[in-house]
Amino acid sequence: MVNWLLAVAAVLAVTGAALGLGWWGLRRSPAGRRFLGLGRRQKLRFLRAVLRAGRLGWPGRLAAGALLAYLLLPFDLIPDVVPVVGMADDAAAFVLFVWLLLVFASRASLEAAFAEAEGGEHSDDGDGGEGP
Repeated sequence: MVNWLLAVAAVLAVTGAALGLGWWGLRRSPAGRRFLGLGRRQKLRFLRAVLRAGRLGWPGRLAAGALLAYLLLPFDLIPDVVPVVGMADDAAAFVLFVWLLLVFASRASLEAAFAEAEGGEHSDDGDGGEGP
């Protein structure tokens, strides 16, 4: 019984540390603060733009592949069937990935992706987030 509780505590500690490290990294860097200031749809446009071919070096591609594999594989640190906490490891992996993406991407790539995300703010397809 004690070994099981220690394993659960270790998994929760690792998840919390990954989430905390990613959040700290995003809040600490100017690009991270700029990313956090984007709206939800703008963040998606930014990630799509920065992941496009030619804008990311091999460390960023490796991080993107690792995140995709972690999210798609059926094995998680915390199973998703556990309410709330089950998705915390996925959130921690995603926040850590975004921070690493901002670290590994070149400044020019980030600026181009931010310009694309912020420029699409008032698009005709309803992505702008304005009210009715």
